[in-house]
Amino acid sequence: YVVSFGITLVAFSAVLYFVNARNQADDFDKFLYNRAQAIARSISINVQGEIEINQALIAESGKLFPFQFGNEYIEIRSPDGKTIARSKNMGSSSLPMDARIMGLLQSGKFAFLTLPASSQSVPFWSRGDLRIVSVPLFANNQLQILLQLGVSTHALDQSLGQLRNSLFLIGVPLTLLLAGAGGWWLAGRAFDPINRIILAAQQLGARRLDERLPVPEADDELGRLSKTLNEMLDRLESAFKSQERFVADASHELKTPITVLKGELEVLKSQPRSNEDYRAFLESASEELGRLTQIIENLLLLARADSGAPLRLDKSVRLDEVVLGVIGRLQSFASQSQVRLAMTIPEDAPEDALTVRGDPDLLASLFFNLIHNAVKYSAAGQAVEIRLDASPPSPGLGGRVIIRDRGTGISKEDLSHLFERFHRAENPSRSEVKGTGLGLAIARWIAEAHGAKITVESKPAEGSEFRVQFFARP
Repeated sequence: YVVSFGITLVAFSAVLYFVNARNQADDFDKFLYNRAQAIARSISINVQGEIEINQALIAESGKLFPFQFGNEYIEIRSPDGKTIARSKNMGSSSLPMDARIMGLLQSGKFAFLTLPASSQSVPFWSRGDLRIVSVPLFANNQLQILLQLGVSTHALDQSLGQLRNSLFLIGVPLTLLLAGAGGWWLAGRAFDPINRIILAAQQLGARRLDERLPVPEADDELGRLSKTLNEMLDRLESAFKSQERFVADASHELKTPITVLKGELEVLKSQPRSNEDYRAFLESASEELGRLTQIIENLLLLARADSGAPLRLDKSVRLDEVVLGVIGRLQSFASQSQVRLAMTIPEDAPEDALTVRGDPDLLASLFFNLIHNAVKYSAAGQAVEIRLDASPPSPGLGGRVIIRDRGTGISKEDLSHLFERFHRAENPSRSEVKGTGLGLAIARWIAEAHGAKITVESKPAEGSEFRVQFFARP
């Protein structure tokens, strides 16, 4: 800040100095010319053509404000350039007169000339440059005499030197010093809340996510930043807790079938068994391995969901074909549970009403989990109704799949947590129903990935109805 401000200040001061120097030089020439005119008015030519100089009038003219010219060097010449008279302080020396100046004077114009201090052509002055003005004097429209007035620029140089020193030796350094001190103080005040935020953030960790960053009192950018970071910490804390629950529940779910298999193997190794015992073990082991496989597949699907990896959802998929395939896969399981699967498709449904864009395998997993849950929680002898609705209730909606069971139902307390991972609704038959608690979480993720929405209505002891509503895509 100080460097940028300093460069700007020096540039501005330089411009100010040069403009002021130009104006003072112009004023100097203006007053020098006026002084030459005052001297010219003190000179008269009598009828005999002789030049008379009123010394008193010259003295009364004085030294004009604002410059104190000091010694004045005056020389009067004839029209052809010959010296007629000169001031005593010049001795026998003359002011320079060249052809250019003569030409200007003879044409009725005046001329300025500057002799540098290093020049040796006129030895009667020693300080500053010598500024000379030459003016013509006319009588009866005829050139009578030429007047030259020379003064030292020492007064002008002194004035400019004082201005230069005031600007660059005092003004600019002092201003930069004050600006630097003020900027340092302001920066300290501005960054103090940031330092507090940094210190608090450095102390945060995976085990201290319940702490929050300090929020400045002022409602400014830092305040909004602190609030935004605290909101992010809220989400991170929630995500960490969810992850911890997920890891704990996943470990427990994976440990259960492995523990069962290990226990049965230990019992089987303890003594010889009959073929019936081996057969029973193999059936139990196959069931536990199937459950273990399902858990691993579900965990892989959820890991895919958490990774945010892009999905290929560009295939044209018929909902009725997907649901029919899922029913075929679950038919054996439903028969073992003595539950009937009934599917209804409207006869007059347009072909495109039941067609969506997506991934057929993921959609199959979605409906498999929903129908599988419906069968698990249905009593023997009941039916699970699967209905495809091709007549959306309002514009912008696509096909809809409705799955209705007559099972145990879900309580209001469990409905709000129904789609959370490893959550399983409490019900009287819980001990009889095996599951991982991942199916509905996976179903919701697949539905959202396809731009669909799952809603559920349920009453305890009456059953549940899940609706998967797809939306029309442009």
